[in-house]
Amino acid sequence: MSATSDNPVFNCQQCGDCCAGRGGIHVKPQEVAAMASLLSMSEEVFCHSYVEDSVTGSRLTVAANGSCVFLLEGNLCRVHPVKPFICRQWPFLPILLLEADELEHAKGACPGISPACTHEEFVAAALRRGKK
Repeated sequence: MSATSDNPVFNCQQCGDCCAGRGGIHVKPQEVAAMASLLSMSEEVFCHSYVEDSVTGSRLTVAANGSCVFLLEGNLCRVHPVKPFICRQWPFLPILLLEADELEHAKGACPGISPACTHEEFVAAALRRGKK
């Protein structure tokens, strides 16, 4: 059984697992500016409160439970209108688009990815999404 228009390849279940912050949610300067503005903070205060440096670049800090600092109760995102690119991209990450095996692993971790979708359908859905 494959994914269909009635059964899309991805339908977010708001489980919050993708917000666990494994490896860090990297942020670009323009994303920092947008989040700071949304929260009515200066970029300096925002960075002091919510950004840390790592060997791979600036990333959002994580809460004590290991989740993104902006994950709210009910698995809602405090900065959803301006969330970082990697968050907007999920689950259509490059590795999942390039490697069918990685998509199969992601299906086990993300209940929003249709277990019935093929890798080809997943890639096609990403391409359609990119054209919007």
